[in-house]
This record gives sequence, structure tokens and C-alpha cells, in this order.
Amino acid sequence: MKKIGFTVLFASIAVILQAQIPNAGFESWTSAGSYEVPDQWGNMNAVTSATSVYTTIKGSPGASGNHYIKLTTKDVGGVITPGMIVSGQLNTETWQALSGFPFNQRVENLVGKYQFMGYNDDVATIAAWLTRWNPLNHRRDTIANLWKTTTGMIHVWTGFSIPFSYQSTEVPDTAIVFISSSGHSPKKNSFIWLDDLGFDGMATGISAVETQGDIRVYPSPASNRIYLEFNSTRDYAARLKISDIAGNVIYVTGVDVVAGANLIGEDLRKFNPSAGVYLVQLVTPFGLLSKKIVIGQ
Repeated sequence: MKKIGFTVLFASIAVILQAQIPNAGFESWTSAGSYEVPDQWGNMNAVTSATSVYTTIKGSPGASGNHYIKLTTKDVGGVITPGMIVSGQLNTETWQALSGFPFNQRVENLVGKYQFMGYNDDVATIAAWLTRWNPLNHRRDTIANLWKTTTGMIHVWTGFSIPFSYQSTEVPDTAIVFISSSGHSPKKNSFIWLDDLGFDGMATGISAVETQGDIRVYPSPASNRIYLEFNSTRDYAARLKISDIAGNVIYVTGVDVVAGANLIGEDLRKFNPSAGVYLVQLVTPFGLLSKKIVIGQ
């Protein structure tokens, strides 16, 4: 009897998690006269409607339920424009997310069902961020993120699960989901269809970083330069971030990590830090590596 109760409780938690993305099944739409928009999802239809072109369309029936969403890259007055949605507000000029929705769970994956096809090597893009407002720096910190581009084509409803990469042990207060029918070089007629989006799983810590062993940061105390020494299991792009003891980020730069031994040097005179204790972080697609160092005069 206890086993049955635990199973029901676990299933209930899973349903709650997957229901936390607003209008996740795209069942709710609002008419704007000549077109419809999915409730609680920013999109481009208000802009493209001036040319009677719509990149976001309601499809029926859905993978489950009555509806799904169709995002298609189209020619809008001579500009090849992807179908894009954001679970919040979308900047229709920069094609970037402006806001998301309240969310305070450390979930493991973004899940859903899709169909897609890219033209001329185009790819659809699925991204999400979990963020938290930092009152000390007056900005949002990224707690976790994910990014996936499609390959090939799928013309039947297929489930997907994309893991978040955690960069912090903090609990988020906001989630943003962004999906586009194209990548950086949009091609006309590329599309992605989506239904049954949700979050599942509960993350317990920072994602495993693709390194072998620990990271060494030296010298400490440092004066003019610092060095990061570590081994990696693969190539990837990362960010080197230096913060003061209060958590204020004072320096950020991009670095390229290679498979094997890495020795990354940075000139402290680029930002002339005061003497004190600092946190040196290597922010990778797979997680976060951190070390404290002392910077002297």
C-alpha cells in the first residue's frame, strides 16, 4: 500500500512540474483579428501581419489535445524571418527574449514533442534559461541554461528531453523558454512544430564539468597575472569570470578550452583590481569551476 501511495505521489509531482510552463500544450489562443496568437507566448505575428505573413500558426490536432504550434521561417517584406516564440515577452526587433515567467524549481530537463525540417543546412533552435535576480549587482544571474539545434528532419511526433547545464547552486526565480524555426542563418520554409512542453526531474547540484581532476589557479597572492591549469576531456568555449568577495563581477572574458592539458593566463592589469580576496570561475557549457585567490598590491 505504501508503494502505491509513493508511486501516486511521484506521478503527481511530475505532473505539477510539467504543468509549470504557461500554455505548455498550446491549447489556448487569442484572436487578433486577421490572426491568432498563443496565450502567454511572445511571437512575431503582430509585426509580420502588416504584410499578411504569419510565422506562428495554430495547428490541429496536437500530439495530444486539440492544438499544437507551427513555427515557420518566411519572407517578410524581403527579410527572411524565423517563426519564434518566447514564454514571456519577445523583442521583435532584436529577436531576443525580454522576460520569462515565475519559476522556482531546479529542474533537470526541458521535454516535449516536435516535428521539424531545416532547408539548406538550416536548423531549428531550442533554448531555455533559469535565472535569479541579483540585488547586489542589480541584474539577473543565470542559474542554468540549455541550447539545442536540430539535425536532419523528423515528420512524425517525436519526444525530446534536453538537459539543463547548472552554473550555480542557487534556486531560480524565473524561467525563459525560447524556440525558433531557424538558426543564425535563417532559410525560408524551415519549420518546427511543438506540443506538450514541460520540465521534468529535479537537479541536486551543479552539472559535472568536463574536466579531469581539479582546476589549479595560481599564484596566490597574485600581482600582474594569474594562470588556470587543468585537463579537459573535450574542446569547448568557456568564460573566465572574476568576482570580488561580495559577488560583484569585475571581469569577464571568453576562453577556448581544448581536449587535454590547458594553461590559461590572464593579465590582471586589464582591470586593475584592489588588493583582496577574489573568486575565479571558469563557466563552461557543462557547469562551473571555482577557486578563490588573493590579489596583492
